[in-house]
Amino acid sequence: MTTIYDIAKAVGVTQTTVANALAGRGNVSEATRKRILQCAQDMGYRPNVLARSLAKGKTFTLGFILPTIANPFYPEIAEEIERIAHAHDYQFVLCNTHHDYALGYQNLERLVSRWVDGIIVMGSSMDLADLTSQFQQGLPTVLCNWQENEAAPGMPQVNVDFHHAGELAAQHLLSLGHRQIAIIVDEPQQTSCLEGFRVALHEAGTTLQSEMIQQGHSTLESGHAAAKKILAAATRPTAIFATTDWMAIGALEAIREEGLRVPEDLSIIGLDDVVVGAYISPALTTIAIPKYQLAKEATELLLRQIEGKSDQLQSILLPPSLLIRRSTAQAPL
Repeated sequence: MTTIYDIAKAVGVTQTTVANALAGRGNVSEATRKRILQCAQDMGYRPNVLARSLAKGKTFTLGFILPTIANPFYPEIAEEIERIAHAHDYQFVLCNTHHDYALGYQNLERLVSRWVDGIIVMGSSMDLADLTSQFQQGLPTVLCNWQENEAAPGMPQVNVDFHHAGELAAQHLLSLGHRQIAIIVDEPQQTSCLEGFRVALHEAGTTLQSEMIQQGHSTLESGHAAAKKILAAATRPTAIFATTDWMAIGALEAIREEGLRVPEDLSIIGLDDVVVGAYISPALTTIAIPKYQLAKEATELLLRQIEGKSDQLQSILLPPSLLIRRSTAQAPL
């Protein structure tokens, strides 16, 4: 492996001159700098990143903890975080917790032991108490898309207004004449969304019946199973709101298995706006989460913490939006 000593010997200068030229500092003439850089390239020199990290007290590594990469919502977030991190000369380490708080704690401990400069944690990934402890010990941390109704005093967050997301879904279905409406919700994480949905129905004089509320787990399988239970009720709804697109797609298949048509017999709306939702049949109406803005705000907020710009830290709330496609239509007569 080529070292600074090897380059210095080949060019005929001191190791300090080589180090300064490679780092772009010091009083090194332009001609000498070019000779050193060319020699380094010819000899296949690679800087010792670990040594640089130790010298600066940084590893230029970010941790990203999320529930599961199996849900396509998260890869879209991860890709944007990686792009922004790369632009700032950082790499990032991704950890799945599979909704297991013990695994989340284990991942957190491993990231800290590897000296990551900071972490972004998606909601439903781990226990807030474990995060709070590390944050209070000085680990730069940002909560992202944290739907849980837990207080995180002083910890920067980038969230979406999920109460409004629930309202938007209900208002859309109500505008199409639907009054028998069901919901598939992943509680307790998505309680805020359920509350917004319920409030909008109540304001329109419609009650959300208890049998029309089914528990999901943000998976295809749970959406499918919940829809089966809804369709087996004494009174069949004319519309279903699933609080993730992934559950909505699972519910869509269950509806088809019952011989029903979407949206002619039953409308369905999801939440997230995952890419695949636009390409299934029928294309899924959804409450769109601004994923790229979510990732951008979270990453930049974390980098400001790492840089010690505490006066620029804040909690950010992003608005969702209704994206109408072909899976919702006027309620059947």
